[in-house]
Amino acid sequence: MPRSVPVVAIFNSSDDIAEVLRDFLERAGFAVVSAHVDDVRRGRSDVKALMDQHDPFVILYDLIAPFQRHWQFVQHLRETPDFERRAFVYTSANAAAARELGGHSEPVIELHGLERDFDAVVDAVRRAVTTTWSDGKG
Repeated sequence: MPRSVPVVAIFNSSDDIAEVLRDFLERAGFAVVSAHVDDVRRGRSDVKALMDQHDPFVILYDLIAPFQRHWQFVQHLRETPDFERRAFVYTSANAAAARELGGHSEPVIELHGLERDFDAVVDAVRRAVTTTWSDGKG
């Protein structure tokens, strides 16, 4: 059955930033679930249950140092059945280093806590949802 409100899963390293992201995304009409990125990486969060229960369209993943390790983890996630059909949007406090040191060219939105940073995330999530929704996964 199609959902009426797309769900976004926030995996962030800062509880404060995650709450601001949640506020911006909910005001934009999204449902939001979240977990701390280290809890996800270290298996302290039941990510499978989160994915099964909420079935998010977009994973909003915060890349933190060491960047190579986080990119490897993201690649691992993307190859698992729970994540393979979902869109990813990346954020980081240092987007250039996240791309360069991680050896990736995928877009990363730099977050410094400014309103325009959060607006950029909402825009990227909207684009990702639109693509996912139009692919018949909504």
